[in-house]
Amino acid sequence: MTNKKKPFVLVVEDDMNSQMLMKYYLGNSYEIDFAVSVTKAKEKLKNQHVDIILLDLALEGGEDGLDLARYIRKEGKWPGICIIATTAHAFAKDRDNCIAAGCNDYLSKPIKREKLLEKISEFA
Repeated sequence: MTNKKKPFVLVVEDDMNSQMLMKYYLGNSYEIDFAVSVTKAKEKLKNQHVDIILLDLALEGGEDGLDLARYIRKEGKWPGICIIATTAHAFAKDRDNCIAAGCNDYLSKPIKREKLLEKISEFA
């Protein structure tokens, strides 16, 4: 029997209800951890291998999710990381801003489980 390692998902989200929902959606199929700010997410990136980031735009602290996406892409240390923006910002320009900042894809809240799993499976 093969013991395949589960992909590791870092959920960068400061809303506890959204964190709980992501844990419910992903907990069986993925290793999952959380960060509530850009600073905390950077710490996690330095200390563990991350396959996928689910990234809210509005976060604790002085930086937002797009700042983190730009940082990850600029640093070049994590070329294989998939970043999926998960945000309540639902206008076309919001999606364009996410892609321009370095996100691979975008989902607007409220997020449906099937859609989230479909997006993740495209990149995992």
